Amino acid sequence: MKIHKIFFIITILVTLSAHSQITKGNWMVGGSGSFTNYKSTYPDNNAKSTQAGYALDLAPNVGYFVVDNFSIGSIVGFSFNNPSGSENNSLSFGLAPFVRYYFRKSDKIINPFFQASYSFNISRNQIQEGNRKSSDYRLKGGTAFFLNSSVALEISIEYNSAINNYNNFQYDNFTTGVGLQIHLEKG
Repeated sequence: MKIHKIFFIITILVTLSAHSQITKGNWMVGGSGSFTNYKSTYPDNNAKSTQAGYALDLAPNVGYFVVDNFSIGSIVGFSFNNPSGSENNSLSFGLAPFVRYYFRKSDKIINPFFQASYSFNISRNQIQEGNRKSSDYRLKGGTAFFLNSSVALEISIEYNSAINNYNNFQYDNFTTGVGLQIHLEKG
């Protein structure tokens, strides 16, 4: 029992003394994932059609802090979309440059952030032949919880607006996500 108490106290002290590495010259690597349950409306032969389903998104990223609290980088995205009531699953891959800003100083354990990105995507679905191109922009806000000086757990809400260049299908949605970032200190 004493070992558990000592471990708990040491963990609290290490966590409280954490300083994050969000300063100029440092790197950030990590990623996020999200699950979306959606309902989309789109034009279909002079009428509106509705489609519901779910999507899974995984997005590893790398970023560089050009100044304190501000990083630029790139996200490589993967998503799987499964509309309900049809066999029209799709896979999508994308590349998205991003900018991210942390609002508090680097010595704070809890640090809100804002991120904006623009993505270029290629997708393939189960029914149609060939690849489809699309683009989207994402606005993401959340909070990074620094577990120590290098590792942050992130909880976020993201707005995504996309348009499919093939048939002008457009959607707007909100997703919640969980991410993990590792902040590497400059040498």
